[in-house]
This record gives sequence, C-alpha cells and structure tokens, in this order.
Amino acid sequence: MEFDATYHEICSAQTVQSEKRGFFNEFCVDVRDACGDKWLRNYFGKLKSNAARVLSIFSDREVCDPVLGVLEHVQPVFKQKDALFSAQRRAQADKLYLMSGSGSGEGEESRELLHQALMAANLAVMRAPDRNADPVIDEGLTLALAYRSRASILIRLGEGEAALSDLKLAINFGLELKSSVDYYLKMAKAYAVMGEPARAEISVKIAEKMPGCDSTHIALCRKEISAVKPKAKEVSAEQVPQLAHGESAELIGASKVVRLVETKDKGRFVVANEGLRAGDVLLCEEPVAACLEPTYFGTHCHHCFKRLSTPVSCLHCSGVAFCSAQCMGEASSSYHRFECEYMDLMIGSGMSILCFIALRVFTQAPSLEQGLATANLLFEHLCSHEEERQPDDYLRRALMSGFLLRILQKSLYFGRRKTEGVNPTAVELQVATALLGLLQVLQYNAHQIYQTQVTEEHRFDGSKTVYLAAGLYGTGSYFNHECWPSTACHFVGKKLVLTATKPHRANELVAVNYGPIFIKNNLKERQRSLRGRYSFSCNCMACQENWPLLQKLDKQVRFWCTSANCSNLLKFPKDLAKDVRCPRCRKNISLKESVAKLIKIEELYREAARAMEAQKTGEAIELFKEALEMFFHVAALPHKDTIVAQQSLHKCLSDTGTTFKKEAK
Repeated sequence: MEFDATYHEICSAQTVQSEKRGFFNEFCVDVRDACGDKWLRNYFGKLKSNAARVLSIFSDREVCDPVLGVLEHVQPVFKQKDALFSAQRRAQADKLYLMSGSGSGEGEESRELLHQALMAANLAVMRAPDRNADPVIDEGLTLALAYRSRASILIRLGEGEAALSDLKLAINFGLELKSSVDYYLKMAKAYAVMGEPARAEISVKIAEKMPGCDSTHIALCRKEISAVKPKAKEVSAEQVPQLAHGESAELIGASKVVRLVETKDKGRFVVANEGLRAGDVLLCEEPVAACLEPTYFGTHCHHCFKRLSTPVSCLHCSGVAFCSAQCMGEASSSYHRFECEYMDLMIGSGMSILCFIALRVFTQAPSLEQGLATANLLFEHLCSHEEERQPDDYLRRALMSGFLLRILQKSLYFGRRKTEGVNPTAVELQVATALLGLLQVLQYNAHQIYQTQVTEEHRFDGSKTVYLAAGLYGTGSYFNHECWPSTACHFVGKKLVLTATKPHRANELVAVNYGPIFIKNNLKERQRSLRGRYSFSCNCMACQENWPLLQKLDKQVRFWCTSANCSNLLKFPKDLAKDVRCPRCRKNISLKESVAKLIKIEELYREAARAMEAQKTGEAIELFKEALEMFFHVAALPHKDTIVAQQSLHKCLSDTGTTFKKEAK
C-alpha cells in the first residue's frame, strides 16, 4: 500500500499533542515560524542525536528566544483548596442527611436525598485544606469535619467499612473523637451494617462507660442497631492469575512458555516455546509507568485506577482524587509531589497521555539517577523508528521535552537551583534528552488500560470497555501485532494480563493487536492505520489472505491434512463417506474424525455460551479453553464460530479483571 505521509504526520503529532485547543500547539507553531524551513531542514534535521536536538532548542539563536520566552513563564496552575466552599458543601450535606430522616434510610426519596448528601460531602472532602491551613474557618478542622459528616451518611447508606475509614481520617486530621460518645456509637452502627454485631456491641459498651453518656441515647442506638439489615458484601471477581508453568528467568512478568527472539527485519518479538496451550496465562506485568487520563480524574483513583465512591483528596490540590489514604500517601510521597501544582497547566497544554507517562518515569523514580537509567534503558531496547522521523516531528518532541523539563525544574525535582533561568544544567540536559527518547519510544510501545463496565442486571449483556489510562510495559512491548491476535488482553488494576486464545507451535509468533482488527476493519483501512500510527505494513495471515469482515464471513471451515508432517489445509468434504486427496502430500485423507471433532467443538461453544448467559464466568472460560484447544488441532481460521468463541473468551477473562458497575441514573 502507498505510504500516506500526511496521515502519518497527523498520527505522529497526536501522540504528543492530543488537543488542538491546548497552548502547546500554538507554542510549536510560533517556534516553527521563527526558525523557518531552511534552518529546520538544513540544520536541525541533520542533527544525529537527541542530546544535540535538545541542546539546540535552548541555545540556537534561530529558536531559543521563543522557546525561552514561553518556558520562563511556566508557573503553578492547579485546583486549589477552599475552606469556605468545603464548609458550605458540608452544611449542605448535613442538611440533606437530616432531611433523609433518622430511620433506616429505606424508601426511594430518602435514598435519593442520601445520595445527594454523599455528593455534597465528597465535594466538601475534595476542597477542604489540610489541618490548620485555614484556621479562620472551622478552627482549621474543615477536612476532619468533612470526613465526620460523610461517615454518618455512609452508615445510613450501608457502607460501614467506608464509614470507619472516614472516622479514622477525621481523627487523623484533628478531631478529638476518641473521647466522644458519638464516635463510638457511630462505630457501632458502622459495624452493624457490616454484619459484625459483636464488634458493634463492644463499641456500644465503650460508649456506655464514658463520662456524660446518656442512657436514652444508648437505648436508641441499640434499637437502631437491632433493626439494621446488614448489606450483603459484594465479592469481587477480580483475580490476579498465575502464569503458566511459572515465570521466565529472562522476561519480567512473562511465563516460561514464551521467549524473546530477534531478527533483522522484525527486531525483538515474542514466540512460543513447546507446549503452549489455549488458556495459558503468558504475561502478568506491572507497568514501568502508567497514568490516568485526565477525563477520569474525578471518577477513578489517581494512583491505582480503582473506581471511586468515597474519594480521598490530595492535601494540597483538589484536582485529583484517591480511593484511600494509602493510595494518597503513596502518590504524594512519590510522583504527585512534583506534578501536583502543575497538573492543570499540563492538562491545559493539551499534551497527550504519553507525555504524562514520560514525565512519570522520572517523578516516580526513587532517585534522579534511577529515572535516567530506566529511561535510557527503555530507549535502548524498545522500537523508536528514529530513522523515519521528520525534522518537524523531532522539533515537536524536543519542545515537549523542554516543557516537561521546565516543570521538573520548577517543582524542585532537581532541588534548589542556583538560578531561576530556563537553560538546563548538564544533568538537566541529560534528563531532557532522556525525555525526548521516551516520547519516541512511547509512540510505538504504550498500551491503553481499560476496565469493564457492567450493569446491575447482567455481567455480559450491556457490558462496555472503558479505556481510562495508558501505561508502558517493558515485556508487554515486545509482543508483535497481528490483525487477529492469538492472545486476549485484560487488566487487573494496572497489571497487564495476556492469555493465549489458541495453542501455539514451538517458535510460532505470539501476537497481540495494536488496534485495527480484521473483523471490523478491511485490509486497506488496517494497513493505512498501521502504517500511519506504527510505521509498518502488516503481513499477518488475515492480511495475506484478505479475510472478510465478521458479518461477511461464512461458516466454512478448513481442516488440517491428517497426514504426518503435512501442513496443508483442506476444504470441508462434499461427501464424508469418501476420502479427499491432499494436493500437497498426494495422500488420500479421511476427514470423518476431524468433522466429528468439529461437531463436538461447536457443542462446547454452545455450552460455554450458556454458561456465560448464566453468568458462570469460570465455567465458561474452561469450556472455551477446551474447545479452542481442540479446534486448532483439526482446523484453521477464519472460522466464524471460533472467532466468536475467542471474542467470548476475551470477554470472560476481562470479567475476572477490574470491573465496575454502571451507576444508576
């Protein structure tokens, strides 16, 4: 297919600048206008190293003035705390809570008021400053009071565990609750809705022994507790799978049933060892770095990507949320302390999620030296297509690396600097150079991270894939593409899990899919997309044989010749009673046994589908694995029922990963 240079340029630009309205796009245009075509083509375009490219944007007289002029104005831009706003939202939450009634909280109107109260309380938590940050309002206890108010609402909603967590946070942020009768009665109610009556009774007895205890209040509490119907605890289906036959010694997070090979034309890629079966877990890998898409900052944990119900805020900004104090603490002691005050600036720049990941490689590193080592190793080992990049592309990425470096400078990543100037020191130049390398590597190696949204009614009917983050996986990046992959990908939190959807012969490519897929995109569309986005032409079987789209695919099947050492494919026989002659090995072959196995396979597919309908995910997975293992020993793709079965297996595996329920409107 003819290479579309314009489309390739658009695709490449989008991996740096995802929003045209962001100011980074204008920055690039201004620098491009200042330097002119001649400088870009004859000087910058002929530079041979990332270090030289980065140095040129800071020092070359053709471009340095507009570059330095913009970067020197980089300042913190973030959603700040507001104690007054928090106090107002807390008052609103308390009012709605009281309006919901003091009974069990049952009834449509009461539940609606409680949910409104929770929303207001969540806002109060998110906007409340740290303890004593604003002593004029609430005597500096705005955050603690917000957590206490939310705890009461959560108890009424039957969320005892979350309520206990909020009560502990209220104490952590300054409320002297442990000497309060009300605190222990709240604990008692929380334990009651959790279905732990013994702990509830202990809490009531502690309250009874405290000074100022009102026996009427205690009696009322016991009455409420006795009327509580504990909320059934939802059992998560999420599970981290075990690698088939243990972990590889060479590939982090990969199974022993795969290995890495290298060829001149394909570079490094993953192939099967002997004995790789359908359903084998081939990879379970944590990301080198992963970032949540800004669109989901308000709905998912910034650190672990878990769906939020009761957010815990950063103590300094209101722009990101966490699912727990633990996640907040881990993020704040690592990357978020450098990113916090610049988050809205980065979002406003319009930079892509890949740029966030490049920055995160450094901000999450235990030390600057470790960040450099990781970044340089990634650039050395992963595909970057240096030789195919145009001067415009290099300039755009060099400017982004300069912008990211400036954020690191301003956030004191390098410690207190001797000057507020933009020009990098020697070590800062190394970091900017490494950032430029990461921006090239990430274009071709990052993975989108998804979760599965399910409905209350059924785990599969109406389920939806939600892409909410992106990550870079060291081993995962070595898997090559095919337009119909031989693996299914899903995520458990941030962990990337790859499972074989067919058996593999020794040395056979183990493939993932980079986006364009034959069942939805025709050959021309796929090749255009892969050339534009990933700079290669696909030569997989679906492309070689130009397989039709799924809706146009008939139910014909091709059987493997049963003769030893023959790998020819034979069409379904017109007359089963007669042998067919294989044109390759020239032997007469009976396909009766193959057809009988196919009948058994299709019955297993139907049985697995019934298990899915009954929401028996584990049972469906085992049936699909058995059937797919059998199919590929007797026949080959494309076969419509088998492709649907592989899709269904993928759906079942995703159901064992991270899921969340669609909120009722």
